[in-house]
Amino acid sequence: MPTPFNKPLPSVSQMAGRAVAEAEALVRLWDRAEDWTTPRIPPAQLKVLSILRQRGSLKLSALAAEFGAIPSSTSRLCDRLEASGLIRREIPRNNRREVWLSVTLEGSRRLDAFDATRRTDFSAVLDLMSPDAQSALLEGLQAFTMASTELQEQEQLQA
Repeated sequence: MPTPFNKPLPSVSQMAGRAVAEAEALVRLWDRAEDWTTPRIPPAQLKVLSILRQRGSLKLSALAAEFGAIPSSTSRLCDRLEASGLIRREIPRNNRREVWLSVTLEGSRRLDAFDATRRTDFSAVLDLMSPDAQSALLEGLQAFTMASTELQEQEQLQA
């Protein structure tokens, strides 16, 4: 369908290519906080901590499924997080085969510091944008999140 200026709209594939290219700065800024975290928390461990903070206490098997890894690999990753004092494992007395995981106070503190670094970095960039551009960015990210969630739900139904 032509636009008011008689230019055809880009295809979905073209839009995806442009979006990926434009998102690169956002991803670099997002990842930058990992470099400032002391001591450094590897991305996979950050993802596990974030899942546990968002979902609360989880069984190891549920965490592995959400993390997208097999339970034995997730367990080894959790060994490192537990050794660092960032998560705790709990094994119920009535079922010694279950392992429940949750974020410790130190893990929450480190995630909060990490989030604060990200907010500071993003605020610096947003300050350079007009209010209209800020609103457009937020609106676009919200629409992207909704579409991404819908796609994930469709994929889960098909699995």
